[in-house]
Parts: sequence; C-alpha cells; structure tokens
Amino acid sequence: MMINCKEASRLLSEGLDRDLAPGMRAKLRFHLFLCTACSRVKQQFDFLHRAAAQYPGPDGDDDGPHKP
Repeated sequence: MMINCKEASRLLSEGLDRDLAPGMRAKLRFHLFLCTACSRVKQQFDFLHRAAAQYPGPDGDDDGPHKP
C-alpha cells in the first residue's frame, strides 16, 4: 500500500527523531522516489536538522540553557 504525502511528511519528521520500522522506511523511500514535492520537503527537513544541530545557542556557547 502506498502512503500519501501527508503521511510521508509525518514519517520524514518522525525519522529525524528515531529510526523508522523497516516497512515504513521502505514505503517512505518508495514514495520519495515517485514524489518530487516530498523529496524537496525531505531536503528542507535535512537542512533544518543540520542547521539546528550546529546552532550554538543565543549566547554563542554550547553549555545549554542560560543560567542566571
């Protein structure tokens, strides 16, 4: 069974936080192979995920939340 774009975007987001089950991962890959729009969404999610991981925080440090 093929997944729709809404389900694909949910799985893309979920896949950033945890490993998807092999069956869901296969369905998502097949959908991305066929759907240009969702492939672009994946590129955008990947970019945002990398950018957020590199962001040092508002004070420019990696110590976590600011403590008074």
